Amino acid sequence: MVKREVYYFEDFGEQNTKQTLEAAKNAALNLGLKHVVVATASGETGVKAAETFKDSGVSVVVVTEYAGMAEFKESNRKRLEAMKAQIVTSVHSFLTPAESLSQLHPGYCSENTIIKEVLRRFSQGLKVAAEIVMMATDAGALPPGVDVVSVAGTGSGADTSLVVRSCHSNDFFHKERGIEFREIVAMPRTKKFW
Repeated sequence: MVKREVYYFEDFGEQNTKQTLEAAKNAALNLGLKHVVVATASGETGVKAAETFKDSGVSVVVVTEYAGMAEFKESNRKRLEAMKAQIVTSVHSFLTPAESLSQLHPGYCSENTIIKEVLRRFSQGLKVAAEIVMMATDAGALPPGVDVVSVAGTGSGADTSLVVRSCHSNDFFHKERGIEFREIVAMPRTKKFW
C-alpha cells in the first residue's frame, strides 16, 4: 500500500495554478517520472509549468489548442522554447467530425460527447488532462505506455493534476495499451459544466 497527499480545492479556477504545479512536480519527482504534460491556451500556464519544473530533470510538454481556437502568444512561445519545453498544437482528441453534427442536429450525441461528459463529472480538468496526454502521444512528444503527470484546468490556469499512463487516441479503450488514470494529484471539489 502507498499513501500519498492529494490536493482537493474548494473551487475550480486559475487561483489554484501554483499549488497544482507544485503538487504535480512533487508527484513527478516522488514517482521518478520523466514527463509532465500541461494544457495551455495562451501559453501562460505552460510558461509557469516550465518555470516550476526547471532543472528538475522532468521534460515539459505544453499542449495548446488547434489553430483558430485560442491565441497562443508569441512571447510565451519564445519563453517556452528558451526553457526547452516542447510545444504541441493539436485538435482535441475527443473532437471529431461527428461532434459537428450536434451543431446541425440538436439532440445528437456522439460517443465522444458521452466520454467527455463522463470525464467532466470528475472535473473539466480531468477531461482535458486525459485529452492532452493523447494529443501529445499522437504528436510523438510522448512515448505510449509510460506514466506521466498531466496538468489541466477549468477555463484558465490549472486546478487538476493526474498521473496517467500515456496512449494514442485510437487506443483509448484498448485493454493493454489504453489510457489508465493511475493517481489523482490535485482536483477541484466544485465543478463547472459547459
